[in-house]
Amino acid sequence: MITPELIRQRVNGLPSLPTSVMSLAKVAGDERSTIDDVYRVLEKDPALSSSILKLANSTLYATSGLAADLRTAIHRLGMDAILSLGRGVAVIRNYRDSESLDMVRLWQHSTAVGLTAKAICKHLKNIQLAETAFLAGLLHDIGKIALDRCFTKEYMPVVKAIAAGQDDLAAEKEILGTTHAEVGVEVAINWSFPGTIQEAIRDHHSPKEGAFLPLLIHYSDLLVRSRFPNYPSDAKIVLNLGTDARFKDMVFGVSGEMPDIEYLTFKIDDEVDHAISFVQLAYQD
Repeated sequence: MITPELIRQRVNGLPSLPTSVMSLAKVAGDERSTIDDVYRVLEKDPALSSSILKLANSTLYATSGLAADLRTAIHRLGMDAILSLGRGVAVIRNYRDSESLDMVRLWQHSTAVGLTAKAICKHLKNIQLAETAFLAGLLHDIGKIALDRCFTKEYMPVVKAIAAGQDDLAAEKEILGTTHAEVGVEVAINWSFPGTIQEAIRDHHSPKEGAFLPLLIHYSDLLVRSRFPNYPSDAKIVLNLGTDARFKDMVFGVSGEMPDIEYLTFKIDDEVDHAISFVQLAYQD
């Protein structure tokens, strides 16, 4: 069984994120930061800047013409969007390879969850949390990547059990004595992501009452998996948001009214298409 001490020890040995990402995190945490601060960080990382510019000009973000340069993209999208894009793209670019996981599929799922969470925030008019929701969704399964990288031999039987139809959490707990959520929060701590992101990663399978972001990621994950199964066990997911008491409490706590469930359900189709494009662009060198 994998102990918490061993998890922390091995997670600390994961490759560090690029300096530019750590600098973006500092910019995000400083209320005095300006768009020029973001630009100065990104201009030192041409590869990351190129990916962000491509995404800014993709159908996902280009709603008012193409941005000819990075500074224009930053101004048009705003600091919050650029910061979440920059950190998200950098994580994907750093973790593209695996011996046992289909990384493209994993990132497509994670990006779809992030985009769905962002769309729900906007639908609930909780605009200020939209980009945080996107980043939390994008990173919610980062623990699976950490398990694959840090415990390759031990994790292989889990991958096989999931492929054979066992629930991922149940397989992880039975074989490893821990879960990707518990490992993922250690990654988020090690990478100095905000406490809100850490909480969403840790609790996305078992969110506490009243914890909006973990609940949002939980339901976004279920919505994506129910319409586009990631594993055989996902075909068993039954989700009825209209009668789900915790979902109702979550949305009423923000908007005071029930959202359009049909709109949210079919919005997933668009977000999965966007996620596929997002990951394709993030993978480009």
